[in-house]
Amino acid sequence: MSEDLVPADALREELWQAVIANDEYGAVDVLRAGLDAGRDKESLLLDVVARVQEKVGTEWAADRISVAQEHAATAINERVIAVLAHRSPAERSVLPRRGRVTVSCVDGEWHAFPARLVAEVLRLRGWDVDFLGAQTPTAHLVAHQHRTDSDAVLLSASLPTHLPKAHAAITACRAVGVPVLAGGRAFGPDGRFARALGA
Repeated sequence: MSEDLVPADALREELWQAVIANDEYGAVDVLRAGLDAGRDKESLLLDVVARVQEKVGTEWAADRISVAQEHAATAINERVIAVLAHRSPAERSVLPRRGRVTVSCVDGEWHAFPARLVAEVLRLRGWDVDFLGAQTPTAHLVAHQHRTDSDAVLLSASLPTHLPKAHAAITACRAVGVPVLAGGRAFGPDGRFARALGA
């Protein structure tokens, strides 16, 4: 089967139907079908899973699905990412080694899904990634840098109310010599707040 027989929009619709029906196995099957059709893992993560998760958020914000449905759909998408993230020793051996980065959410940020997507895409591109997840206190983030000596820290935040804590994390990481990249809606559509905070 060729990739053009399974367009991304068809995979997105199938994944959406699976996650909204709480069908974890069906959701995994959609992504495996995409792989079997020749799609690479990065395109499945960015063009299918991320777009479906964006729809989950949009439908929740419009009150067309409940908080419980949003949580269940997100949990299924997280498990789908875990399936795509798995690599055999043979797959791992052919990846280029680019360096090491830490991916984390700022203190107070519970929405770890976007950061997890970034972490997995970076792994596919050959980076060693320490994914710290949601709500990482700045002191622990800096302590992690002392232990690991990452080449960079990537911070995620979705709400502007988290910008003061993002600023503290950016300042602390830069003080120990680690460059910071910041992403997420909290930093503005063009990243202006990230640049203003020194990331």
